[in-house]
Amino acid sequence: MSGTKVIHSIGISLLIAVSAFLYASVIQWMYGRYTSIESYYSHGFLIPFVSAFLIWQKRAQLQYMEPAGSWWGLLVVIAALLLHITGTIVYVYSVSGFSILLLIFGLSLFLFGRQITRSILFPLSFLFFMFPLPEAFISLISFPLKMFAADAGTWIVRLLGIPILQEGFNITIPNGKLLVGNPCSGLRSLITFLALGALYAYMSNLPQWRKWVLFSLSIPIALFSNITRIPILILVSHYWSLEAAAPDTLVHTGSGIFVFVLGFALLFLGAKVLSWQV
Repeated sequence: MSGTKVIHSIGISLLIAVSAFLYASVIQWMYGRYTSIESYYSHGFLIPFVSAFLIWQKRAQLQYMEPAGSWWGLLVVIAALLLHITGTIVYVYSVSGFSILLLIFGLSLFLFGRQITRSILFPLSFLFFMFPLPEAFISLISFPLKMFAADAGTWIVRLLGIPILQEGFNITIPNGKLLVGNPCSGLRSLITFLALGALYAYMSNLPQWRKWVLFSLSIPIALFSNITRIPILILVSHYWSLEAAAPDTLVHTGSGIFVFVLGFALLFLGAKVLSWQV
């Protein structure tokens, strides 16, 4: 190992140690968001490993690039730390969380330079999906999504001739009443499929503009897939019992798995369609 690489390795180790110390409370907050009962970010644990794997895939290309650190990276690092201090002062951990992403970009620029940073731009950008959005923003998005899912699910069941009454998130069928909870809002599916769509598009052989189209398709795919869940639960409740589709039952858990299987299949189909040559 050359002297330059040794210095870089020591520098990286020290910077990681200092950053872990400075961001200890933020990392603890992120862990809490990942492991909470109604977490929308349980996939957050996997994101760094996926990014590391994507960088590892570029090892043959990177080994021929000489690190040429840029002082612009130091400015980005300073900006990230100031953002972290601001988030800490106002007790908004999401701001400090996203400052970690800015810090990583800054460190990459400072230690390795523009060429290497540009080469691993997507793996670094993919880390965005590990940082939880503010709770206020989550609530703002979750409400209309849950309302949309409830309306669409009720409409589908009504088309099947089953007597049904909807009042907001409360759905009444002959067997009793159902409540559309937060897990059925589709927000978890949307966040996960945005990450999955970005990864799928990046790893595909599509032209750049078609990659963006495929990534954009992850939004309607997530929403459509989630809509299918509520009619399934209503139908099971109608033909069997309310208890059969209750939370933590096989049907309820299975319907969530079905949403992701269907969504992934649609994403795969979208990639196939976009790969067609006219």
